[in-house]
Amino acid sequence: MAMERQKRGMIDESRSFDPKTGEVQEGSMVWVPKPSKSQFGTDWFKMAQTTLKVINQHRKELGLEGIVVFNSLMARLDFQNFIQVSQAEIAEELDMKPSNVSRAVKRLIEHGFVKVGPKVGRSSTYQLHPELVWKGKNPAHFKARETARSQGWKVIKGGKDKPKAITSEEQPDLPFPL
Repeated sequence: MAMERQKRGMIDESRSFDPKTGEVQEGSMVWVPKPSKSQFGTDWFKMAQTTLKVINQHRKELGLEGIVVFNSLMARLDFQNFIQVSQAEIAEELDMKPSNVSRAVKRLIEHGFVKVGPKVGRSSTYQLHPELVWKGKNPAHFKARETARSQGWKVIKGGKDKPKAITSEEQPDLPFPL
C-alpha cells in the first residue's frame, strides 16, 4: 500500500493547508529520521573510559590471566550484560589451563567485576557489572545500575591497601558512582 505524497502549504507553525482544496489542518509537521544502523552490527557494547583505569588499578590482584579472561567475557557480552560460556570454552580459546581460568573468574567475582548468574545446562552464566560495561538500551542500563547498587554489588578498590569498596567521594571525577 503506497502512501500518496501531498504537498502542503504552511500558514504558521501549527497550521497547514492543501493547495488543491484549500483545507486547513491544525497540527505540527514532524520529521522522523530513519534509524541508523550500527557499523558494528550486533558486536558492540558501551564502556566508560574509567573502566580501563579500574582494570589497571586491579592489575596486581587480577593478574594477566584475570585481565585476559575479563576481556574474553567482554567479547562474548550479550544484551543486559549476560554471558553464557563454560570455563572450559574460555580456557580453550585463550590456550589456558582450566584451573587458571577458574582462578581468574574467582578473582573477577571477588573484586566485583563479574557476578555468577543461573546455570544453563552444565554452564554457569555470568553478568558483568553494569557500571563498567553495558550492552543494551539506555533505559535498561539505568535500571541495571540502580539494581546493582540496591543489591550492594560494588567494584572493590584495587591497589596496595586492603580491598575496600570504591566510593564516589574518593574518585569524584568518575562519570558514574561505583
